[in-house]
Amino acid sequence: MWTSVLLCVFGVLLIIFFCQRRKQMQIFIQMGIPGPKPNFLFGNLLTFWKTPMFEQYRMWAKAFGKTYGYFEGPSPVLVTSDKDILAEVFVKQFKEFHARKIFPVQVDPDKDEEVHMFFARGERWRRLRTIANPAFNTSKMRMMSPMINTQIDKFLSVLDKKCENNEEFDVYDVLQRLTFDTIAKCGFGLEADSIRKPDDEYLRNCRGVIDDTTKRPILFMFGFIFPTLHRLWISIYYWMGLLKFNPVIWLENKLGAIIKERKHSVKHESCDLLEMLFNSEYDPARTYTDPLSDSDSDVKAVARNRFLSSQELSSQCLLFLLSGYETTSTALAYVMHEMAHNPKVQLVLQEEIDRFLPFDDDVIEYDNVMKMEYLDMVWRETLRKYPLASTVIARQCMKGTTVKGMRIEPGMIIQANVWDLHYDPDVWGEDPNTFDPLRFSFENKAKLHPMAWMPFGSGPRACVGLRFAQLEGKMTIVRLLRKFKVLPADQVGKKLKIIEGATIFPKEGVKIKLVER
Repeated sequence: MWTSVLLCVFGVLLIIFFCQRRKQMQIFIQMGIPGPKPNFLFGNLLTFWKTPMFEQYRMWAKAFGKTYGYFEGPSPVLVTSDKDILAEVFVKQFKEFHARKIFPVQVDPDKDEEVHMFFARGERWRRLRTIANPAFNTSKMRMMSPMINTQIDKFLSVLDKKCENNEEFDVYDVLQRLTFDTIAKCGFGLEADSIRKPDDEYLRNCRGVIDDTTKRPILFMFGFIFPTLHRLWISIYYWMGLLKFNPVIWLENKLGAIIKERKHSVKHESCDLLEMLFNSEYDPARTYTDPLSDSDSDVKAVARNRFLSSQELSSQCLLFLLSGYETTSTALAYVMHEMAHNPKVQLVLQEEIDRFLPFDDDVIEYDNVMKMEYLDMVWRETLRKYPLASTVIARQCMKGTTVKGMRIEPGMIIQANVWDLHYDPDVWGEDPNTFDPLRFSFENKAKLHPMAWMPFGSGPRACVGLRFAQLEGKMTIVRLLRKFKVLPADQVGKKLKIIEGATIFPKEGVKIKLVER
């Protein structure tokens, strides 16, 4: 009897599931939006097991046009390279699209105490972003320039040996160690020195976190297929982390120890990111004042909004460590690849560097680096050709609205097709595959649509650490090209292979040789 009852219940649930899934799969048909035919269970997810997402987006754009829809399990994703639609979503209607896409094993962006700025949304995101913004203003960047220079000194000492030995080497590996040491020092006052100790345990575990994103575990697939079981997937992921070594947990423990030690150390002046965030940490024992309130409870409520909790402080530190190390090193690796294969561009850039820094003892710092126009063109053109964070440039609709005649309902993801956007011949000319920094000359830049170039997103949720990454990247380029000429490795006809992980990165690194100028 009970078997029959259970079978009936199961049958009813299966019918309900079937009807709901079928209705969900009709969304784009009802909207009149074209797209690939979805699998009933997986949507279009299986496609990404064979083809990287950024490549598949471009292939679908050729088949269906600038705007189309696909499914991640039952979840609808509207992909577009229409600049006017992107302007509505990322800027003009930001209130309706203030959230990022939720991933299967991501913590709750509204309730979890450990959520960081990347995943937070609504008022919580606004508070975290407001607290973090001052850490990346111009005055703080000037203060951090000497610390960045110290790390570049070590980097150049390694390159000196490579040059002396006429060695062909993977500059991406060395750049990863440089950017890790830089964010470790500028972020937390940590002297990692992985540039001279490649097996540094902090770097090894950061790489472990990044590497995990390329493995496409089955757990992630189930999370996309059955998003309503979100809490279950998080629990399984957590217990899996306890059963085997988890680099995220290792890094969280180490950062927690650094934070604890800094709290109990004698007060000292520091301009690193951790010190700035400490000044934004909420302390129940601290006396807070608010001239607009007479109530002590009201004052403390306001204080909590102005300061970070201990859990939030730890989470922001982990976010800055991982993102600050990976994205900048990858961007710099692409710059080095283009310099090696575009000697005329390299020469023009070196001539600009020599004009701004004619003497050997000239100090390279924020102000002179930021005045170099051709350097900025090279940096922007590199990020146009290699938009390394493109697959996470998406927004989730939080309130039903209309965008360019399309009715967008809550829950739908709007994904920017950045590669299609950055290689659009109508914007960039007949050969967008050519590396041409003059695309970003003052005259040409003024003609661009605000959404034509968005390697790290756009609008209020654009990358908070972009200025730091830009400063570190430009200082590294200037100091390297001031001393060396970059040559391609002896790999005739070998094309740069790029794959998808936490960023879109060179699979086999970037092989170069150096000659002293």
